Amino acid sequence: MREPDLFFNTGTHDRAAAEYLNDMFSRAAVRRAADVHMLYEAEGTTIQYGISGSLHWVDHINHNFAKQLDEKLRARANIAASDRHKPLDGRLRLNFPDRSVDVRVSILPTLTGQKIVCRLMDNTASVASLDEIEMTPMARACLQDILQEPNGLFLVCGPTGSGKSTTLYAGLQHLNNGKRNILTLEQPVEKVLPGLTQVNINQHISFAEGLRAALRQAPHVILVGEIRDVETAMIAIQAANTGHLVVATVHANNSAMAITRLLDMGVDVQTLADALRGVLSQRLVEILLPDPERGTRAPTEAEVDWMEVAGIHHAGLKFPAGVQETDYEGRMPVMELIRADAAVRAAMLAMSGEMAVFNAAMRQSQFETMAQAVTRMAAAGLTSIEKAMQLDRAEALAPETKRVGQVLVELGYITPEEAYAAAVRQIELRKGGKVRRLGQILVEEGICTAREVIRAVGYTQGAPELVRYFITTGKVSADLAKEMETRWRQERTSCSLFDLYIEHKHLTEEDLNEPSLLFFNGRRVVRPAADDAGTGVVTGDVGTAAAL
Repeated sequence: MREPDLFFNTGTHDRAAAEYLNDMFSRAAVRRAADVHMLYEAEGTTIQYGISGSLHWVDHINHNFAKQLDEKLRARANIAASDRHKPLDGRLRLNFPDRSVDVRVSILPTLTGQKIVCRLMDNTASVASLDEIEMTPMARACLQDILQEPNGLFLVCGPTGSGKSTTLYAGLQHLNNGKRNILTLEQPVEKVLPGLTQVNINQHISFAEGLRAALRQAPHVILVGEIRDVETAMIAIQAANTGHLVVATVHANNSAMAITRLLDMGVDVQTLADALRGVLSQRLVEILLPDPERGTRAPTEAEVDWMEVAGIHHAGLKFPAGVQETDYEGRMPVMELIRADAAVRAAMLAMSGEMAVFNAAMRQSQFETMAQAVTRMAAAGLTSIEKAMQLDRAEALAPETKRVGQVLVELGYITPEEAYAAAVRQIELRKGGKVRRLGQILVEEGICTAREVIRAVGYTQGAPELVRYFITTGKVSADLAKEMETRWRQERTSCSLFDLYIEHKHLTEEDLNEPSLLFFNGRRVVRPAADDAGTGVVTGDVGTAAAL
């Protein structure tokens, strides 16, 4: 027998309850509420919508009417009406004229009665594409590259309600071209995607059992809703190392900790390093409504202290002023994305902890810590510095390594906006088959000089690799380079390696003004060949060694 589309009444005595529930869930869906909260207390029941991470008051109803709502909810969700002493879960679907909504019902007995939370999943809402999800062009290009890998493991982490499912579904849609066998294991399936094989994990089938069975279905791509134990982790990694792209979520506070989480489960580090392609950590921050009359302000002492702990250069930064709680609408993702390149894998194999992974990732153009990303958003007026600090107050980490763009900003040679624009330009050129380092772009566009770029590189991990240029030209011996690198590492936070060479008269300013330095890739000089547009295409192996 087909279930009715909505709550229905059996007589006049329960008509008001049925109409109230239908209206309550319909309005919640229209307002894009993530959930409906019903707190039963002695004096009545309070109803609230969970919207954008905050609870919004809806209604307060009397005890007798709340009891009728409870009875109808339990009946529709197949939850026993007599069981009042343990947590209970159920599920129901409501088919409104304009939308279909799945509702996950959770009932928790409390001291004063019970708490009912109904999680809403709007089946008619379209799945966002990767292009529709807010992220930097650098992160988008990196994420698309990872998803196009023929095999390997891609980890996604973040708290409940951080938008992980939205990003994961967008990624699967990006891959869903009709030529790939894509299989998902979810608890529960939140949205039905045509063309995908979706499996609901429940008490009858675990993630490990579902994953074993999935591997017999000849999949190209597998989504594992959550890696909870070493058994699931080992099967996922084995699948990733045997020709499958495995996308999985794991509980961790940041991208580097996701790696540590699997190692703590007992996964072999070499096996994980071989399989890993990338890690994405994600959270959501409230969006500040645009207001042309809103001014800006300098950060407070507490905000400066937070930014310094997070390793954020705050000189000259301004943030939206006079922000009220009513000035926000909606939420946007904040992403921390690591590509598992050779440097990241080396940090993993060294077992040196999360900071070593962060330091290795800092050389990647798309990578920024959660604190760095959300501060950039606040400075751009997309959110407030108050919300930025709430998002990452406890876990803010400051990588010891910096990219050349960050150093150029800190030295006052360029602005943050110029560094960001150059990074975007770098991605655009790469899409057109051209390869430029950030420093080359900045010099070509006249934003800073080659000497300024070289000096900035002297503060980065790429500095010793650039010294090889002077070894190959005979200006510096290998022994001297080793000695100077040791000295530099002892005082690197306050000194450029090339300033140190000049100070000790091992190199001159003229040496550092050599144009070929901009095109040295750690092994040889690779100059751009002019193309039809006159901009040039880099030929040969450009590498990433010099971090220009």
